[in-house]
Amino acid sequence: MIAGICATCGLPKEICVCEDLGRETTQLSVEMDTRRYGKAVTVVRGLESKPDEAEKLARELKKGLATGGSGKQGVIVLQGDHRKDVVRLLQQKGYNVR
Repeated sequence: MIAGICATCGLPKEICVCEDLGRETTQLSVEMDTRRYGKAVTVVRGLESKPDEAEKLARELKKGLATGGSGKQGVIVLQGDHRKDVVRLLQQKGYNVR
């Protein structure tokens, strides 16, 4: 394997489209749930097959929304009702959100 060539698509790393295609084909759902004592949380599902990506995306969402939360086992949980903002941020990053 050559260092500058993507193993998946065979294109040079600079113009590799594997990550973008993965984002476009991933179907995410954003919903609100209530937890202990009626506290609202925003739940993002659809990344169960990519738990590492969920952790990274959770960090970015928490930072962008200035809220707490976690990204474990491919499910992102954010404190508070941030459904509209989460959908907007995910679509800006190129994810398909329903």
